[in-house]
Amino acid sequence: MVILRRLVGLILALAGLIPLSVGAWFAAHLGPSGTATFTVAGVGSEPVVITPQVLNRTDLPVRIDVVAQAAVIGVATPSDASAVLGGAARREVGAIELPDWTAPTAPSGSGGPKGLGEVELWRVRQEITRAGRLVVDQKTAPESVVIVPGAGGLTSLTLTWSRDTWFYQALVLTAAGALLTTVGGLLLRPGPRRPTITEVSR
Repeated sequence: MVILRRLVGLILALAGLIPLSVGAWFAAHLGPSGTATFTVAGVGSEPVVITPQVLNRTDLPVRIDVVAQAAVIGVATPSDASAVLGGAARREVGAIELPDWTAPTAPSGSGGPKGLGEVELWRVRQEITRAGRLVVDQKTAPESVVIVPGAGGLTSLTLTWSRDTWFYQALVLTAAGALLTTVGGLLLRPGPRRPTITEVSR
């Protein structure tokens, strides 16, 4: 019976460590505001296209922060964005990755660089110097964002989603894991020792 109790305790303790560590890790990264920020990898002198697979993967707005000496940002339908860029070389962002909190890019096209073309093609078109921010909502999804850097290329590019409930969900997961681990630890503890009766000879 003692062996069975300790076996159950070991299973509970090990099972609790998984949600405990995962929940604590997410809570630490998201913070109380529930903010998830991903750094776009591989940015440089080529235009960057953020595809609908990333922009429209949730119903939340996406905040895009750009650091560059100069750049032009455009938001349009995927077909319009592709038509403007044509065969120009670019980096496409089509996924996000954990636990690195990065958004990898894949090369596409091989032609010479292009600008953003006519203003009428873009729902949003803005020029930035040094740093800029754009928030894309989901009202007109699906859409693509094209960022064309000027001289000096892009210094950094990040994508951010925020939802405060994510933080509390991570805390619930942490608490559940802690509870399982605690119960398992209690079951693993040895029980009270029974008193030993020693016969005294007369």
